[in-house]
Amino acid sequence: MNEEIKEMLEPKFPILEKFREAAPGTYKHCQSVANLCESVALELDLDTTEMKLAGIYHDVGKMVNPSYFSENQNGKNIHDELEPDVSYQFITRHVGDTLLFLLQIPNFPLKIMKVISQHHGNTVLRYFFNKASSDVDDHYRYKCQSPKTVEAAVLMICDSVEATAKALFSNGNLNTPDERQKVVNSTLERLAKDEQLDNLTYGQGRIIKNVLYKELENTYHKREIYPEDETSE
Repeated sequence: MNEEIKEMLEPKFPILEKFREAAPGTYKHCQSVANLCESVALELDLDTTEMKLAGIYHDVGKMVNPSYFSENQNGKNIHDELEPDVSYQFITRHVGDTLLFLLQIPNFPLKIMKVISQHHGNTVLRYFFNKASSDVDDHYRYKCQSPKTVEAAVLMICDSVEATAKALFSNGNLNTPDERQKVVNSTLERLAKDEQLDNLTYGQGRIIKNVLYKELENTYHKREIYPEDETSE
């Protein structure tokens, strides 16, 4: 099975080639999430190859409607023209669409499908809940199970941290260690408060935080620009 999984991780694997072409922004996001999952898995003694597989494939369902997801948009946000409940339907269906794609891959591990099916849990799609000015957040929750394993919780955390960090960085933020740590801390606090991380121990949460601190520091720290040697001319 490990050899089959390694083949599924190859960039030229048919569904990944199709994914990269149809939803390039989402594909890059999944690559970043996979790297975070792999780093966390290494410290938690989880199967790093399986976690990388979960990260790479967790959003392949976005190929169905790529322009409905911000990472694939180029200036125009289609949701500006839609009612919040309609946007909610388009966004949340990507979990089911992902599973439909995975079922078409021979011998794709059922264990990883379950992990992927829980990567949003039953969290609230907060942006559209707020846009609707709704008083009932259950109307804007994903209709999925909350994470039942450590692997599913890790994928959920890495997915949320990566997306949040990239959005903040694109808007000129994330320039200090405190800002980068705040992304990690606030993500875990929000998910824990929403009862998504009940299968994590305190110690596992601490390890995840420390790994993600380092990963964000490596990715987003401000690089010094040194003047060219005056004699180089």
